[in-house]
Amino acid sequence: MGGLHRMEEEILGQLNPEQREAVLDHSHTCVVNANVGSGKTTVLVAKLLYLRYMENIRFSRMIVLTFTHKAAEEVRRRLEQREGSLSPEELSGFGTFHSVAYRLLKQFLPVEELGYTRSFTVLLPEQELELARELIRREGLRIKYPARLPKRLEAAVRLGHRGRDSVEGKRLDKLQDDIWLLAEVLEREKRQRDTMTFRDLLVHGETLLRKYPIAPEWIIIDEVQDSDERQLAFLDALRGPDTRLFAVGDPNQIIYGWRGSSINACFTLAHRYGARQLTLPMNYRSGRRILEAAGRFKQYGDRLKGSRESEGRVRIRQAYDPLGEAYYLAEQIRRLRENGVAAEQIAIFYRLQAQAELLADVFEREKIPHQVVTRRERDSGETYLEEQGIPLYEEENRAQARGFSPGEPPVESPGELSGESTRAPGVWLMTLHASKGMEFTHVFIIGVNYGLIPLRSSGFEEEEEERRLFFVGMTRARDFLELSYYLQPGMPGVACGESRYLQMIPEGLVERVDNAPVVPKADFSEAASYEESGQTESQEACGAQVLPCRVRHGKYGEGTVTEEDEEKLTVDFGELGVKTFFKDFVVLEFER
Repeated sequence: MGGLHRMEEEILGQLNPEQREAVLDHSHTCVVNANVGSGKTTVLVAKLLYLRYMENIRFSRMIVLTFTHKAAEEVRRRLEQREGSLSPEELSGFGTFHSVAYRLLKQFLPVEELGYTRSFTVLLPEQELELARELIRREGLRIKYPARLPKRLEAAVRLGHRGRDSVEGKRLDKLQDDIWLLAEVLEREKRQRDTMTFRDLLVHGETLLRKYPIAPEWIIIDEVQDSDERQLAFLDALRGPDTRLFAVGDPNQIIYGWRGSSINACFTLAHRYGARQLTLPMNYRSGRRILEAAGRFKQYGDRLKGSRESEGRVRIRQAYDPLGEAYYLAEQIRRLRENGVAAEQIAIFYRLQAQAELLADVFEREKIPHQVVTRRERDSGETYLEEQGIPLYEEENRAQARGFSPGEPPVESPGELSGESTRAPGVWLMTLHASKGMEFTHVFIIGVNYGLIPLRSSGFEEEEEERRLFFVGMTRARDFLELSYYLQPGMPGVACGESRYLQMIPEGLVERVDNAPVVPKADFSEAASYEESGQTESQEACGAQVLPCRVRHGKYGEGTVTEEDEEKLTVDFGELGVKTFFKDFVVLEFER
């Protein structure tokens, strides 16, 4: 008895009261609303250990569902720290929704009833699209607006003929082409080729589970807020009448609306199963001022509570343009590293992946170690399937095309790295989406201009998701957070000046570094003297020379003025690109 008590204390001893209550909960269904940084993974692992040793439930009788391979591996790693090595059989029910569905179809469920064999392969999204185009040519199908094919085909496959009368189905019918027939032909072709898409894994898994239930004792779900309708349906089929369900999530971190995640996922489970709802309110990650600033973008639940004081205020900084900012960031990173901050504890977040290219180019020139995270916005299983050697459709051809031999494991994407020990030495550059689930001591979020953060939205739901995405990015920071905007973004559709998001943060929480461009304000007294002497407008800054004329810039070096008006100059700096400057914010040395 004493041994059990010591085990219980070992599992529960480091938990706060709210965490302990969640671990001890034995409700038929429990949904835990876990605020950002509140230790949800700690709670999940403690729950698993408690069930194993205090309730005597084997891991093999549990299903543990995550949304990324990284999250599944983190749970596994923490369990093995306590348990030592665990066999694949013991953890066969641990993984992403898609990887668990795959194993069930391969090992337990009779896929032959659906026209497949147990040797079926997995078809990647881009391969499905290639197959659809092949079928269009072979069958002579008429499909209008080929650029819209991916979205229209996904909708037709998802809806099926029974959904043709729905609002979404009627929209598909407006073009009066063969999209529905293409969806039918594609489904038949996949069976003939013995291959399934990621969506098919869940659909076919659900179909067979309703006929051949496995009824685990417990189902535990991480990041439940990211569930879409298909995953919830798979979960419903997976669950038996006596299966207990424990789900952890945060509706404030729903940032995948484009892939079907629903703002009602947490609430749907709660109401569908009559769940008990608990909350983890305490944030252990970010300083108080960072939390208070981020709280302005929090949409659900009570005010964030923090356990750490801030070392300073949130910085809001004005940058002239993306190139100048890249050089500024390189200098700031250099100073941080000189002061003992590890490069891998510094991250720069942006809204669009295209913004990484300029940063990476400048960091290369300035010899700043860095890594650009280029993973897809939400990994849903492909990485896991590849690493486990699971056959993908036409795997040999695909592997050779990507530069490695058949059977050789692909290099893991930086976006799938987890744990301090696996972080590569270098500053992290990533989109706000890719930052989810990570944390850093120093975070810079760039381009907080309307048209980037937030993106231009077509409706209320998209605007709300942009706010949640900004909230997620801000709460990755532990000690330092800087938010910056461009005076001259130089990107189509992006407004000059700060986004309204920055105006939502109380001034008492921020330190503003305004009117401080990367280069000092210009003195155009010499140019003015030329104007007074009767120079033409095109010669105003270039003196007696007509355009183009040569100039030198303090940061970008030598360039050629190609255009000029009363307010701006356009200069071609060769490899560094063409830049447009406001005369009031630039110093240029003109060659005579």
